[in-house]
Parts: sequence; C-alpha cells; structure tokens
Amino acid sequence: MGVYYNGSALVETAGGAGIMEDVVIVGGGPAGILLAHQFREHGIPHKVLERGKVGQSWRDMRPGMVLLSPGVPGTDWTSLTLQRPIWAFPGVRRPFPTREDFLCYVDAFARDQHVEVTERTEVTGARPTPEGFTVTVAGGDEIHCRFLVIATGSNSKPHYPEVPGVAGNPFVFHSGDFLNCMAYDGKRVLVIGGGNSAAELCIQLAGTALTTMCTRNPLRYFSDSAELDDIRGSSESVLKELFRFRILSLREADPVVSLSGGTAAFASGEREAFDWIVCATGYRPRWIPIGGGTVDTGEKGYPRISPVGESSVPGLYFCGSLAMFHRRCAFIHGFRNYVEKVFWDIADRL
Repeated sequence: MGVYYNGSALVETAGGAGIMEDVVIVGGGPAGILLAHQFREHGIPHKVLERGKVGQSWRDMRPGMVLLSPGVPGTDWTSLTLQRPIWAFPGVRRPFPTREDFLCYVDAFARDQHVEVTERTEVTGARPTPEGFTVTVAGGDEIHCRFLVIATGSNSKPHYPEVPGVAGNPFVFHSGDFLNCMAYDGKRVLVIGGGNSAAELCIQLAGTALTTMCTRNPLRYFSDSAELDDIRGSSESVLKELFRFRILSLREADPVVSLSGGTAAFASGEREAFDWIVCATGYRPRWIPIGGGTVDTGEKGYPRISPVGESSVPGLYFCGSLAMFHRRCAFIHGFRNYVEKVFWDIADRL
C-alpha cells in the first residue's frame, strides 16, 4: 500500500529527537481499519501497525468458517460501514458470509479507502512518556505517539478448562488448532464446550468421527433465549437433528472433572476413553505489555475502559472486541459504533 498522507512531525521527546505520530493503532483488523479510516477522513495523522497482513487474526481462523452475524440489506451485522456494505460485493455468501468473504471485504475496504497499514510489523511493547507513548517494534525500533490505541482483538489467548490432567496432555488441543475433520476419521473425539464453536466443530466431525459433546451446563439455544452467545444460526437446527438421530452423543451438564491421557472422568462418575479431546472453550484477551503503567482489568481479563474507550493509563485506548463496552462488542455490529466514540475523543484532544 502507498503512503496517502504525511502528518508526522520531528519533535524533541524525553528520549531525544524523534518522529512523533498523533496516533498509533496496534492491529490491522476490522476495528483498527475502521478507526484508521475515520482518522484519514478527518485528516488526522496516524500509523497502523499489523504483525502480519491486514486482518491477520481472521487469516489465522479455520478455513471455511461461516460467520454468525448476517450481512444482508436491512440486517447487516457484519459490514464495517453501512455506506460500504459487504453484501454489495459479488459472490458473498448470504445471509451469513464466510471467513473468506469477510477477509476479502476487509482487504478491499482498506485498499479502496486508502487506509495505510504497516504490515509485518510486530509491536513488542509500549511505555508511557511525558509526551504520550513510545512504541517498540520487533528489531528494537521505536515510534513515539501522543495517543495509543490497541485493536488486536480478543481471540489471542486460547482458554482451557481448569481440569486436572489438561495441561501438557498430548491428547488435548484447542479448537483454534482444528483444521480438517478427515484427520479424525473413525476416531473417538470428545468436544468440551457448549457454545457456538463447540457446536460448529461437532457438526463438522459428525459422520466422520465418533463424536461426543460435553457441557458444563444445559445447552442454550438462541431461539429460546435470544442471547447472541447461545447456539444459533444453522448450527442450532443441525445440532438438534444430529442428537435426535444419535449421530452425535451428548453429555449435557456432565463436565469433565479430570483427564488421564485420553481417558476422561465425568461429574456423573463415568469414565470414557477417547483418541482426541478438543477444548472449544473460547479465548481470553491479551495485549502488548505496557511498561510503567498498569491497565486495570475486569471480568475475564478485559481492560476496564471509560465510556469512550480510554483505559486506566491516560491516553491508552482499547478498540474493537477488546473494548467490552457491552457483551455485543464481541461482534462487529456491537463495536463499530463505539469505534466512533474512540475516534471523537482522541480527535477532540489533539
């Protein structure tokens, strides 16, 4: 991508002369791209740093994954802006786009809107300074900025259940490492988890592996609860049919209490041997180290933020699914309006 603006200034910082950016955004995914687009629209100098390619976190997700958020006229929970919607792109799957559809859309959005992203630049840390922040990238180079925004997403640290025998167990892996169901043909597979990821994984394995779904609590479906975290979309109806036809086994509200190799002990007192055990138990947030400042955290390790996304470290903002203004911020339609709040607060302070 080319350079579309040049608003950086040579300034004297506490560490000597250097380039001072108004804003540095860490993360070139949906939230980082959308925030950068708004800064560019208003002529505010900024720099976006991405560890890989644009949307790298999405590139790391399972190929063929279908989004749970619809992207159609009138019910668009997927587009970055409603002025440039995903459903206007030819060939996009409707009503639920695929991972590949969304990646093409984000990449095209960044390109068409002239959003400059510095790719393959991993940020290793940042520290507050009297002028703002000093951001360190791999290799030791430093970038100075007045405001720092972290938009690296919340799916960065796989979460495993706190069950004896899980850690270091060669039979156990996280759902994020699952690639293709044919690798498990004829194998006995236990899927731990009762959310959408667990449901999708079980559906993929159905008929190929001898699959058992194991949950801590009773299964919850969107059609009953209207809660977005509950099993929804096509997964709900297909999963129910697979249970009804006994193609999938279910240990509902019968969690694993310990593992010994591939043998699982359940709360019911029963034991069963499996070839593989997959933890579809979600993720926990993680972000770059902030030296010399403490980011207060709340539920499940998410940063505590103000109504405009600022953290306990002055001038440090969180954006996208890391900024849990409310539960729906785990989804694009939940956080896209809050990206604008982050933008306006920073713009007003420059």
